[in-house]
Amino acid sequence: MEEIFRLQWSLNDHTLRNIGLDYGNTIKDPEGKLIWIENYRKALSAELAELVREVHEFGVGTQNGRIEVVDMLHFLVSLSHILEIDSQDVTPPDSPANEIPFDGFALRAFLALDDLQNSLKWKWWAKGGGFKEDKAKDAVMQLWTSFYEACSVFGLGFPRVKEIYVAKNRVNFQRQQKEYNEDTKNEDDNRSIRA
Repeated sequence: MEEIFRLQWSLNDHTLRNIGLDYGNTIKDPEGKLIWIENYRKALSAELAELVREVHEFGVGTQNGRIEVVDMLHFLVSLSHILEIDSQDVTPPDSPANEIPFDGFALRAFLALDDLQNSLKWKWWAKGGGFKEDKAKDAVMQLWTSFYEACSVFGLGFPRVKEIYVAKNRVNFQRQQKEYNEDTKNEDDNRSIRA
């Protein structure tokens, strides 16, 4: 897991430099931290929605479904960086969880994403509030549990997750070098990844 955390840091550093930001300084800045927690929360939520759509259309176990599970990992590690959750705190379980239904995993993941959102002061009309870092960390740890449940649902052991992650990290670097954007986005480069 340590290598994945390091590779994700490198990708985030590269990506943010492309928009004139320093990743390390940005996520330590109190204002920047909140912005990037929300950015990565939204991105993780989008990946989870794509996974749900994939399963709804094609069932559990598709190659693209496994890639979507690993895509979630990119943003989960990024959230861990911000909240100073160490790679050693999220080691994969020794054995996969028992028979976890996909819908149960997805619901728990969406609820953890909601808990993460609620740890931020996002209700502009509400009095009080403020960033609740302990609640944010708890939510991210819940997301780690959900991630490992997703791995179990898709039959992904950690060695396979790492292989897919490293391949997808490479694709993401290439996308950044090609000035990847919403207008040029497609999934063709994902098809080269053996999941």
